[in-house]
Amino acid sequence: MNKGFTLLEVVIVLALLMTGLVFALPAYNAITVEKEEKRFFELLRNDIYFAQSLAYGSKNTVSVFFRTNPSRYEVGEGLINPLIYRQTPKTVAIKNSNLGMISYGTSGSVLASGTIQFETSTGLKTIVVHLGKGRVVFSE
Repeated sequence: MNKGFTLLEVVIVLALLMTGLVFALPAYNAITVEKEEKRFFELLRNDIYFAQSLAYGSKNTVSVFFRTNPSRYEVGEGLINPLIYRQTPKTVAIKNSNLGMISYGTSGSVLASGTIQFETSTGLKTIVVHLGKGRVVFSE
């Protein structure tokens, strides 16, 4: 007596598995993109806080510059000494901005206020920079 599977049974099981994968892979890709974008905005928030604390500690002006080509941002002292370069994910782009950089003075306060909008796979995200103590608000 044979205790194996017939070729037809194996083909049916493989067809069912492949059908399941066809529906699961796009969902997995969407989750991966969403996590990459979330990580990017967390890094951006931390780098902005780093720039503020560095400006206060070093008594130099520190800025976060937003570049569009290539799509990235930089954290640097003054205009000539970039300390950090970060690439933006392919699904994130600067849409509208009346602020090309976020600059902190020697007291840790913002030098100019404004907004920066990012277009993401899940919609628009906005960064609002308030004058005063350097408060930066991220929309969710």
